Amino acid sequence: MTPLERFALAVLEESRDELADLDGGWLQDKAEELGLLVRVQVTEPCGEGCRCEDFPQYCLRYSPEVAALVEAKGRG
Repeated sequence: MTPLERFALAVLEESRDELADLDGGWLQDKAEELGLLVRVQVTEPCGEGCRCEDFPQYCLRYSPEVAALVEAKGRG
């Protein structure tokens, strides 16, 4: 099972356990645990929409595999 499939299954299970009320922190932690989000140390804003305020700090970014899927979805 791929990390994305494991994440989808975990989300469905959590949704059923919590009656569809998913916690954003839980989602982020699970995505990071499964390698879908990666923690990168940054020293400057990553772009115009960057939400970071103080540097250096850690930023969560899509893994290369997830970034490719997001990009492919945008083209489709």
